[in-house]
Amino acid sequence: MNFEKLTNPLRLELKRGCNNDAVIGGLDKFILKSLTDLDDVNLKRKLTKLFKDYDERTSEERKIIIRECLSLIESNLKKDSHVRQSKISNEVENSLKKTKLSELFIPVQYVKGIGPELAKKLYKLRIETAYDLLMYFPREYLDLRDVKKIVNLTTGENALLKVRIRNIEEKKGKLNILTVLATDGTGFIIAVWFNQGYLKKIFKVGMELYLYGKVQFSYGKWEMPSPAYEIVEEGKEPLNALRITPIYSLTEGLNEKVMRSKIKNFIDSIPYKIFDYIDKQVLERNNLVDLDFAIRNIHFPQSFQDISKSKKRLIFNELFELQYLLLNRKRTFKKLEGYAFTTKNSFIDEFSSLLPFELTSDQLKTMSHILKDFSSHHPMNRLIHGDVGSGKTVVALFASYVAYKNGFQSAIMSPTEILAEQTFKNALNIFKNLNMNIALLTSSTKRKERLKILDDLQNGNIDIIIGTHALIEEDVSFKKLGLVVVDEQHRFGVMQRGALKNKAIQPHTLVMSATPIPRTLALTLYGDLDISEIRVLPKGRKPVITKVFLNDEESPYSLVQEELNKGHKAYIVCPLIEDSDSLEVKSVETLFNKLKNTHLKNYKIAKLHGAMPSVDKQKVIDDFKNGDIQAIVSTTVVEVGVDVKDATVIVVEDADRFGLATLHQLRGRVGRSDLQSYCLLIVRTPSKESVERLRILEKTNNGFEVAEEDLRLRGEGEIFGTKQSGLSNLHLYSLMQEDSITLLEQARSEALSMINKEITWEEERVEELKRIISKKYEDAILLIEVG
Repeated sequence: MNFEKLTNPLRLELKRGCNNDAVIGGLDKFILKSLTDLDDVNLKRKLTKLFKDYDERTSEERKIIIRECLSLIESNLKKDSHVRQSKISNEVENSLKKTKLSELFIPVQYVKGIGPELAKKLYKLRIETAYDLLMYFPREYLDLRDVKKIVNLTTGENALLKVRIRNIEEKKGKLNILTVLATDGTGFIIAVWFNQGYLKKIFKVGMELYLYGKVQFSYGKWEMPSPAYEIVEEGKEPLNALRITPIYSLTEGLNEKVMRSKIKNFIDSIPYKIFDYIDKQVLERNNLVDLDFAIRNIHFPQSFQDISKSKKRLIFNELFELQYLLLNRKRTFKKLEGYAFTTKNSFIDEFSSLLPFELTSDQLKTMSHILKDFSSHHPMNRLIHGDVGSGKTVVALFASYVAYKNGFQSAIMSPTEILAEQTFKNALNIFKNLNMNIALLTSSTKRKERLKILDDLQNGNIDIIIGTHALIEEDVSFKKLGLVVVDEQHRFGVMQRGALKNKAIQPHTLVMSATPIPRTLALTLYGDLDISEIRVLPKGRKPVITKVFLNDEESPYSLVQEELNKGHKAYIVCPLIEDSDSLEVKSVETLFNKLKNTHLKNYKIAKLHGAMPSVDKQKVIDDFKNGDIQAIVSTTVVEVGVDVKDATVIVVEDADRFGLATLHQLRGRVGRSDLQSYCLLIVRTPSKESVERLRILEKTNNGFEVAEEDLRLRGEGEIFGTKQSGLSNLHLYSLMQEDSITLLEQARSEALSMINKEITWEEERVEELKRIISKKYEDAILLIEVG
């Protein structure tokens, strides 16, 4: 007899507190039934006697019985030393075998029990490999360890019941209704399912079920609409009841029972303990549990404490892997040979003399960082991030100036034609007295002009090229590209950024973001970059006054009229270009037609959106700047790049539809001079949460504070786009969760320690770590390669 069939339930019974529920139907019944297979008559007699009245004993008495039973089995095993030694040898041999996670990067459809049809549904959840399935963690858990009695129910509560079916009825019509009458001996309950007629073939009178759902007492009877259920099978531990039950995010055609079942079967099919590729010293130093324990208990935990320990360990893994990748790439990048520019501090004074304004302290400090990077024999790889209107583009033009002084070309890539056009005009204005050739290349560039630009680039006749994604087309080549600047870098896909950088041999790279990045996110996303912050705004700027209006049209537009009457300009921003059947929000077309006949009928207004031809968009912007248009009704196409000094008011319709970071970017379109400016946020269908979120913008103009709050509310994936940021493989990490900063710093410190070889890792662990990273973080690797 295989005694594990007895010992495992016995130990589980001890762990659960000896409530005779380690096995469905009762542990005593299971043991007594199992003893029929026991050949040792003496042992069978002793065990039968122990469990004869087990159900009637107290929990303390049951503990004594369980321990005595385990002792008898252990003594029996010792009688046959040969069998015992053989068993030990097999256990030792198996304990030395490990399952490596790097072996699980196989298509998920080849996992036993999945197949191609289910794989299609899993793909929608971005579960493409067996590894992804293992790492698809629950979003929450239900505590279904305690079965309630019907007699003790409270209406409105969620409850787990163990009942026996007494009657089944089905009513067919437009709505198929299946009604099951069941009892647990203390009362009756009616379970109801809608349009699930197939359940009639599954349920049988007399069958025992676990039911879970919200109960309600109505018309003198207990009801449970559309409950989750599991059939009681004697001798089999339930998957969806009597445990802490995982809840997964799902997709159409996939339910929780199937998801749990497939993940549980997969985990149980893993033959050996999962190999832990983090060094034991690191685990001990940071109080982390074993990887095998963490993975198994994140899905099917024994306690909520085990969930916490597992999450901590798996979050550490995610951060450690990414930090190792980023830091290692930074170390490698620093060793590469790059162009060493001749630099002088006087370059800053020379450049400053070209400007009609005074540089801020943060701009000057960042310029010094760039000069230092340029003077080394290694390529610069620097991120500049700062608030809207802080003057990052001017710093980029300074870097281009230094490249020009050294005889190198510069390429500045912008996300939109509007921004590229504006940067081009700024560059022409700043460098107008220099013998510098500056060109603009976008998708709107005429063919003849484009061919000349391409020829001039290749011959070295162009010093600075400014453009959009048109810069990365295959036929664009340079004679001596020394500097690449990517503006609003998070708006480009990693492949686009890489394509520009690959047009030269290790050029200096400057990436910029007008979305201020919280410190934790900067460390996570850009650990391979040197980072400069520009927080100080140019002198003379007044803080923008922000106000939230709840379902109120008149008050915001009366302020708009006041500003237009002063000769100032206004933006009105909507979520959509045209009306939508599914969304009750303002559109550019509808609002434009309404405003020109009501609040703004006496003013010159125009509409602007991304679907318009580039030439039309540019004409609207030009007319807006020169005063031929006083107000623009637009989508978020004005979020970045439109710089009109006398624009003093921006109205955002249905502001609750936008994230805080986007709203802050929109607010940055005004307040770009010494004129007092206003940001008016209109909410048509207010909720407590949305209004509370928008009030943050009333309290602060500091983009870094806004970014922290936006990160906390929406998560890093929503702000930066997981596919572009490299965060798509961070399954658990929330940058604002409790102790997250500490864990990030620990992971970064340990990764640095490993790279610097401050502790010696076993070669097998290092190789497994590298294999995991190479398979898991392909998008993050691209991000690093392109700066």
